[in-house]
Amino acid sequence: FDIRISPIKHKNNRQLGRTITIRDITETVQLRQEIEQLAVTDPLTGIYNRRHFMKQGEQLFTHTTRCKHSLSLLMIDLDYFKRVNDQYGHIVGDEVLKHFTRNLQNLIRSVDIFARYGGEEFIILLPETKKLDACRIAERIRKNVEMSPIQCEGFQVKITLSAGVAERVNDEQSTLSGLINSADNALYKAKAKGRNRIEQS
Repeated sequence: FDIRISPIKHKNNRQLGRTITIRDITETVQLRQEIEQLAVTDPLTGIYNRRHFMKQGEQLFTHTTRCKHSLSLLMIDLDYFKRVNDQYGHIVGDEVLKHFTRNLQNLIRSVDIFARYGGEEFIILLPETKKLDACRIAERIRKNVEMSPIQCEGFQVKITLSAGVAERVNDEQSTLSGLINSADNALYKAKAKGRNRIEQS
């Protein structure tokens, strides 16, 4: 509730009393919360959007650089996702993205920063993680996705993914954008080698 108290004064400026206005602002607060939520999350999958990932990622990148802690990044792309939309329709395609997201959330830690980077591309920032361990995590995710067909609208949809892995270099000139670019290059390498595989920078 929003409460406002105003004095009631006589023409000679003597106070006669007060008015108290109580206003229910529940809808306003809920609307503000929804707007704040939309600003940081992807509306389809409910995970972080690219903009918020960059904000959170920059903070984590700065912290790990200063403390000289390990930091790795996974760039993930669902293989031939356009075929899913073309064959089953966009409703099924959206359900596949949501299912994939829920599945992946169960495979990563709460400290990892997971976001939809764009379309069928996802990104995960892994603090306190060396590249070798990040590759193991990526491979576990890849196998899980390959072995978990999605039931939707009467269809069984099988998907696979390709991923690129990169680790932050202990170099003061390195940046989050540079780390993303390294993982992205590794992802393209995975696609060029036939997809449904993990490559590292």
